Order: sequence, then structure tokens, then C-alpha cells
Amino acid sequence: MALSVSAGKKKDFVDYSYELTYVKDVPASTVGFTVFKVWSYGKKKELLTKDICMRNAVHGLLFKGLAANYSGKQGNVPPLCPEGYQAHKEYFDRFFNSGEYRQYIQLTSRGAQSAGDVIKGKKEWQVGLLVQVNLKELRKRMEKDGIIEGARSIFSR
Repeated sequence: MALSVSAGKKKDFVDYSYELTYVKDVPASTVGFTVFKVWSYGKKKELLTKDICMRNAVHGLLFKGLAANYSGKQGNVPPLCPEGYQAHKEYFDRFFNSGEYRQYIQLTSRGAQSAGDVIKGKKEWQVGLLVQVNLKELRKRMEKDGIIEGARSIFSR
């Protein structure tokens, strides 16, 4: 998924090219957190920083979700905002450009990468980073800000 985002008069073209995957044999994290690997793709390895990978991880949980791990250890995480970025573009431009997303994500292993986490393909680099996202608090934030409906509002109809 590639998406160009522009903020104000200055045009920042940000490439959201990534994939989220569960990782085998990763212990469960703190309650409310989801642990997974984010794979970010780009033409220049030096542009695929830890910040870009962390942004992609939060972006992925908001708009793509995380497919179930078929070993039975982790379940499917549907996207928090299935209507997409454009439905609340100004809000998400601010959320990502200001770095607010960082309060919901942590690097595991202090951001150390394993062998095989930096791969040079024919046309692009692939960089993997193991992260944990506080999905519970991210969902609460989206509900509080009126981006998604909470469970109570769904049942009170």
C-alpha cells in the first residue's frame, strides 16, 4: 500500500509501503499490547529508519489490520479505522506528522535487528523491525477523538 501525504503548503511525499506479520515464538507482551514485525520497503536503505518502521506499524494497525497467525498463538486484529486515512485526513496528517503515534509503540529488544532483517531485493530494500503496539490505548484514543465508535455506542443503538 503506497500513500502520498501532504501537509499544508509544503509537500511531503511519504511512502507507506510495508507489511505486518506475527513472529513465531515471541512471548506475549504486557496486556493490551500486540507484538509483531513490521517490514518496511524502500529504494534507499538509509531512509528506512526505526521511526519510519514504527510509523508504518501504527499505520498498519489503524488501516490494514494484522492477519491471524495460523499456529494458533495470535488472533486476527482487524483495522481500527477500516474507512481509511482519507476519511479523517487532517486528523491523521497531524497524528503522524507530529509524532503523536510514538506514544503507542515500543521497540522490542531496544530496536536491535536480527540477522535477515535487512534484505536487498532487485529494486528495493526490505527492513524488518520487531515492535509492540499498545492497541488498547490506541483504540481508546481513536474513540475519544471521535474517529471510531466505541463498543458502548454500538450497543446503545
